[in-house]
Amino acid sequence: MKKFKYLHLWLIIPFLITFFGFYFSYWSIFTEVPFYQHVHGLTATLWFLLIVLQPYLYQKSNMKMHRTLGIIGLFLAGGVVFSSLQIVPNNLKINISDPGQNYSFIFMDFVTLIGFSYAVILSILNKREIELHARFMISTVFWIMLPALTRLLYFPQIPIFGRPTPLTFKDCLYLAGVIILIVLLVLILSDYKKHKKIFLAYSSVSMATSLMILTFNYFAKAKWWINFCDTLFGSG
Repeated sequence: MKKFKYLHLWLIIPFLITFFGFYFSYWSIFTEVPFYQHVHGLTATLWFLLIVLQPYLYQKSNMKMHRTLGIIGLFLAGGVVFSSLQIVPNNLKINISDPGQNYSFIFMDFVTLIGFSYAVILSILNKREIELHARFMISTVFWIMLPALTRLLYFPQIPIFGRPTPLTFKDCLYLAGVIILIVLLVLILSDYKKHKKIFLAYSSVSMATSLMILTFNYFAKAKWWINFCDTLFGSG
């Protein structure tokens, strides 16, 4: 029996989290957003669909289509990364009560993009090692899960409770991070129980998620980081 038998079904969950998480900031205003945001939103959505479809094709032994979609996936991943780089500067334009948090969002975006790119590259380099290839592909979901789950926890509060919401955006960020870390811990422990090893794909995204949560307040106030961002994006 092939490994990862029900993986495609499990991966529908993060797809739905991401879709509904970005509903309020993208899908609900689809006709109003600029072109580059469409590039980002659509390539990211197609990437998630690819992540769901690929293990299904593997289970059905349709490796020809699996490889073809893998090549297409390279272009999708590139689209996700480069369109994200166009969106990152917009963090400085977000009107929030604590403007310093905009700089924390930029740091998180950089970590996410670097981690996502790293996972995609490692999945390619390990394409013949199914255990490694699959886990690096799965980890791409976790690299971009924090902003999606945070939004899913925060935005539905607005029509229900109005502003201010019971949980602030930062509260939702911390809660989302804890949920993601718990899921990753379960995966790590499950792997260790079966294989007696900890896979880098999950441990690296766990450490990065912890870093983003623990340093959120720091990068909102760090003068060197604020100056760097203002210089880089011409906002000083």
